[in-house]
Parts: sequence; C-alpha cells; structure tokens
Amino acid sequence: MNRMTTKRDKMKRDYFTSVFLTIILMLMATLILAGGHAYAQTIKLTLVSGWTSPFEGNAKLEEFVKRVNEKGKGKVFIDYKGGGEIAPITESPGLVRDGVFDMVHTTPGYYGGLCPEAITAYYAPPDLSLLRKIGFNAIMDEVHRKKMGCAYLGMLWRGEKFTIISKKPITSADFSGLKMHTIPQYTAGLKYLGASTVALSTPEFYGALEKGVVDAVPTVMGTVPLAMKLYEVSKYILHPPMPITTAATFLANAKRWDGLPSDVKKLIMDMIIAMEPEVYDYYTKVMYSSEAQLVEKGMKITELPPVEAKKFHYAFSDYTWEKLSEKMPDYVPKIYGICKPHLTR
Repeated sequence: MNRMTTKRDKMKRDYFTSVFLTIILMLMATLILAGGHAYAQTIKLTLVSGWTSPFEGNAKLEEFVKRVNEKGKGKVFIDYKGGGEIAPITESPGLVRDGVFDMVHTTPGYYGGLCPEAITAYYAPPDLSLLRKIGFNAIMDEVHRKKMGCAYLGMLWRGEKFTIISKKPITSADFSGLKMHTIPQYTAGLKYLGASTVALSTPEFYGALEKGVVDAVPTVMGTVPLAMKLYEVSKYILHPPMPITTAATFLANAKRWDGLPSDVKKLIMDMIIAMEPEVYDYYTKVMYSSEAQLVEKGMKITELPPVEAKKFHYAFSDYTWEKLSEKMPDYVPKIYGICKPHLTR
C-alpha cells in the first residue's frame, strides 16, 4: 500500500514539474517571438562625453540618460562616467572603438582622423529629423562602422551656428596675416580665405587668445565662449555666422551595440528619435541667449560687408563641400547629393 502511494506521489510530482517547465518554456518562447528578452540582470552601458559638466552642450545628453534609465529599469542602465576629466575629447572616440567604453557623446571635429566623412555633419541641413528622413544617418552609420567600428545613433547637441571670435575686429573675408585655431571642419574654408592655422583643444582657447598664440578662434556661437569665459580675452564676434551647425554625435561600439537585445536597442533609439526636435529647438534658443550674454559682458558684433559676407559663406559651404568630395570620393558626393536640396544659399 505504501509502495503504491509513494509511486502515485512521484507521478504527481513529475506531472506538476512537467507542467511547470512547459509553462516556463511557453513564456520564454512568447518573449522571443515578441522580440523580447528574459533579463537575468540589468544591462549596463558605459558612456563618456567629450565635455565636462556643468556645460550646456551636455544638457540634452544628461536628460537622455535620465529618461532611458527611468524607462529601462530592469532592462538597461546607462552608466554615465563623465566628460573630459574621464577621457580627453581627442581620445574618447578611440576608446569606444577599442571597447574601453560602450558609448560616447563627442564631435567629428575631434575624431576626423578616424572617420573623415563625419565632418559632413557640420555642413548637412540642421534639422535632425530631416537628416534621418533623407538617409544621412544611414550613410553615417555605414561609414562609422567601416572606418572606426562604431554605430552612429544620432546627435544630442545640434542647433547652434558657428562664428569667429577675435581680439581685433575682422572687417573682410581676407584672412591673410591672421592665425586661427582650426579643427577639420574649418580647415578648408580658413585656408581658402588665407588664414594660417593651428589646432587647439577647447580648454586651450583661453590661454591661446590671452598669450597671442592665435588671433581668432572659430567656435560655437554663444555657449563655448560663454562657458570658457573667452569674453575676457577676446572682444569681437563675427557676423554673419558660418553656414555650419553644431554636430555632437552619439556613437556606440558596434559589436557591443549589435549584441544588445532588440528591445533595448529600440528603447534607446526611440528615445533619441523622440528627442531630436527638442534638441534642435533647445540649442537654437541657447545660441541667441548666450550671444546676448556675451554682448552684455562687453563683446561687440562686427558685420562683414555684403560682398565679403558672400565670399565668407562660399568658403564654408560650396567650396568646403567641393574639397571634401575630392578628398573622400567614396562617400561625400553621395552625402552632398542628398543634402544639397535642403541647404540654404
């Protein structure tokens, strides 16, 4: 009797165990078919920025991190390590390429040696949603993967134009005799206008202007001169602005990105796409308010005469596109082709 009871008990246990395992397998299959993922633990993604906070250029990046971490609880956590104090802006893109960090918020001007085609982001139409629509982001992703092993996810700082700040007023588009800071997005135009150039990092601007290492610095309108207190060592702001736009790209190590679950990638990409209109609107407003503060602090705006302004515009638009196309024929002519109908003249 006891033997029969034990046998029946064992059969019941085996039955319930079988049912339980079947339910678990069905749930896992449902998740897989739905594109989901069974999370043993939260996925952590390390992130660095090229700029040290507090800094206006990190404002939307930090908001993005907060939103993703709130929405991704139990799935993904972006571990934002910091900015230039963690990895210099000239080195952080390479560190992401090499897998030291998973993601970076940076600018092509400081990784143009790794992916020269990325420079076109400055000259492309400013509207982030339009760039995605016309296929600019898709080409950028292809070339970033090919050249530096990084996935191109978008931009989280864009909207400001660029200007030139100087110690003495610039009254013509003839820059002969002037020594100016440059990074790749400026070089073709500056040389066309006759300037001699030297490459500086952003923290070096103040000292270089103060000591006369350079006469002028092309830079983001408003935010950078304000944050770096360049109004203390320069006096003039050149108008019209350069016809180029801030481009702070958000990159991920391609192998790390491709290995993430599809729903995690979707969560991150959906957040970037949702923020694109507000990123552009936010920084456009910041540009004008920051420049107004520079004027309040004693800087003066100088306007180029119409003929000189036309030459200045040409140097940083058609001429630069032409030179970039000659230097990088595999990608730039195609990029220019999709951008050209949307560029202002």
